Amino acid sequence: MNSKERVINAINHIKPDRIPLDGWFTNDVMDELKSYFGFTDDEDVLERLGIDFRPVVMEPAKDFSNAKWLGFIINKNTFSISDYIGKPVEENVYEDEWGVQIKLNKDSVNWGYSYHPLNDLDLKKLKVPDISSYDRLDEAKEKIEKFKDKFIYAGVSTCFRRGWLLTGFSKFLEALLLNRDYIDELLDRLVEFEIEEIKMYVDIGVDMIELLGDLGSEVSLFLSPMLWREIFKPRMKKVIDSVKNKNVYFFMHTDGNITEIIPDLIEIGLNVLNPIQPECIDPVTIKKLYGDKITLHGTMSLQKTFSFGKPDDVIKEAKDRIEKCGYNGGLILAPSNALTKNIPVENIVAFYDYVQKIKL
Repeated sequence: MNSKERVINAINHIKPDRIPLDGWFTNDVMDELKSYFGFTDDEDVLERLGIDFRPVVMEPAKDFSNAKWLGFIINKNTFSISDYIGKPVEENVYEDEWGVQIKLNKDSVNWGYSYHPLNDLDLKKLKVPDISSYDRLDEAKEKIEKFKDKFIYAGVSTCFRRGWLLTGFSKFLEALLLNRDYIDELLDRLVEFEIEEIKMYVDIGVDMIELLGDLGSEVSLFLSPMLWREIFKPRMKKVIDSVKNKNVYFFMHTDGNITEIIPDLIEIGLNVLNPIQPECIDPVTIKKLYGDKITLHGTMSLQKTFSFGKPDDVIKEAKDRIEKCGYNGGLILAPSNALTKNIPVENIVAFYDYVQKIKL
């Protein structure tokens, strides 16, 4: 069974030959793994770790001068969203095609969003990138052709994520309650863009669309379930419905405790939910409640087990996940977020080596 078949079986709740594997890495970690294995190429590491997924990313416009993948944040060969492509505008500050700016600390490790172009809620300043040219997907098409036996996915920002990136997080949440005219117009325009982007990816043959946008803290959603259902649920359904007849799966990444809306996500057609962050959501409970309707992706503790445990601790947790969440398909194992340089490489290798050896 190749990687594509393995993942499709898991998503369709059919037992695969082994649990599928995924993972996101910073460049520092990828370099450390290459050194550990004696490799020079990222792909050799992904193959050695048994990772079944390969991401594709839309390239920046040709006139987006000096733009580059911000590899100090995430490794391009393991991440699927083009938001981390930016052009330098001043020292340690990079701007994306929407005008949102990222600022780095001097160590190029810690970073944050430093400028939100719609912070004054003036929609006349909204600058929507032109993605009409399929030239921007030339590299993605080559990758899809090269990795026919892998499961290919592409990521897009949800209108929730894109909305707060443009407006600023606090201003955005405030506007949800106090300025619905602004919110409705902004989100409708962002959904139009999101659908256009998704259709382009689907046209070139991706297997899954990854919707990215954290909706909660470790305690609860950022907004009430009622407000999410009123504003964001119908828009997400519209996005999924736009290509529902195209034989493509939908995956959502959202950190935090979002258990209250999991039934809603299933209802509108979501196939895979990530990361089922174990610090605030119990993967075993989610499997019991919804395991026949949605596939769990992630579930491995990054904050505790990977960061502070030993290889035996990582293996113990992986064994528990396989036994309690891996029956009848519906499980893809991965750390609950990107692996960063504070995590011992021995823990990473132990996890991937163990899962690859367990035949179902």
